[in-house]
Amino acid sequence: MSSWRSFWLYGEIWDVFEGSGFQAKYDVTAKKSGDVKPGHGYFGFDCSACSVRFAVWDDPGAGSKPFTTKRPCVFKVSCPHCKADRLYRTDQVQQFRA
Repeated sequence: MSSWRSFWLYGEIWDVFEGSGFQAKYDVTAKKSGDVKPGHGYFGFDCSACSVRFAVWDDPGAGSKPFTTKRPCVFKVSCPHCKADRLYRTDQVQQFRA
């Protein structure tokens, strides 16, 4: 049976339609460069258009645990450098220290 479910991920509540056979898509926002602090851990992506790495979420474990989701999903985000709006899979999430 398909249903909507909510889950908590990095300080935000996400709604997912489960059982549909499709990956969930989440619109997320890249952190602004002024919000990224040197020495802190982040999860983000390498832009598929310009190759610049950018942060999306804080890494509360500071590198001790990898990024995980319960089910495969994709994230839609715009690169703060070149403004390219792209979709990224969970296996494309990069864990890094600024």
